[in-house]
Amino acid sequence: MALTLPARAATAPPAAPEALPDLVAPAGVTVVDPAHGSDGAADELGILSTTHRDVLPLPTSTWGVPEAREALAEARLVLPVPLRRARVVSALTTVVLRAGQHAVKVYPPGTDAAHLARIGEALDGSQTALVPLCAPVVTSSGVVSVSPWLSSSRPVGWADTGALLRRFHDAHAAADVPAWDPLRRLVALAAHLPDDAAAVLLDARVALLEALGGLHSPLGVGVVHGDVSPANVMRRPGGPVLIDLDFVALAPREYDLTSAARRFVAGEIDAATYHGFCSAYGADVLPWDGRVVLDRIALLGGVAFRIWDDTRRGTPLEWLDDAVREWRTPL
Repeated sequence: MALTLPARAATAPPAAPEALPDLVAPAGVTVVDPAHGSDGAADELGILSTTHRDVLPLPTSTWGVPEAREALAEARLVLPVPLRRARVVSALTTVVLRAGQHAVKVYPPGTDAAHLARIGEALDGSQTALVPLCAPVVTSSGVVSVSPWLSSSRPVGWADTGALLRRFHDAHAAADVPAWDPLRRLVALAAHLPDDAAAVLLDARVALLEALGGLHSPLGVGVVHGDVSPANVMRRPGGPVLIDLDFVALAPREYDLTSAARRFVAGEIDAATYHGFCSAYGADVLPWDGRVVLDRIALLGGVAFRIWDDTRRGTPLEWLDDAVREWRTPL
């Protein structure tokens, strides 16, 4: 048994803004538009020079709760945190268990523990993010991370999320986190698709990354959470914190704000809720032309996840032909 403790170190395009209800930016909200951008800000990331190595690979169909429990049993031998008996809370791309006052997250084999450790190191001491208590532990059955368990009886809304996100962006502006590598999972998944489907989706990926590399980021490149929603916010005595930090990266800050904008465009949240988020953060990305590129990246990422999820469950990819037709025109 070898254990390693690494050093801490919807597929439809969004509606055009003109098609939306008339919105007036609330007082104190910066309306993001291209005129305020800094030339080539997104290009600072070296987006087109990525190696396509997936540091957070999706699990195979044979990995799940039993393997996660085996990983935790091995990790207990070296974890500096004493853990009580654990029960499963959720299982999808990772397995989350509760062990008393600790949350245990188990990643599938092949996960880059150094990537997780780098994020933990960069955000150590954060007042706006829930950082693991120790470095991740690599076992033969997965990678194990331990954080405090937070129980929250009061839901967190979009306004609270916007205020927290602004504090997170400001507090960690200079944090040493990995550069954003969007759509990397699509590369591995495409290898198992019919040739035409794989070619179309990979060409769409290249087109979107090229467009991303040329974007002007009005809010600038900085540390982003990567999966912003009230579901990824929990309350603790010192105030709310962002959880699920796996996709924290250096990216255009607008990417975090487009999460709320997409939901508004899709009708999932109303205008008052969206205005509340924008007011709390202090910016609105809805009129920004570059939002379309970021939205399409998020949507293609959703296609990749659906391919993996349906394949894992043995569900035929009957929808794939329609998706391929759409993605022949990425933008």
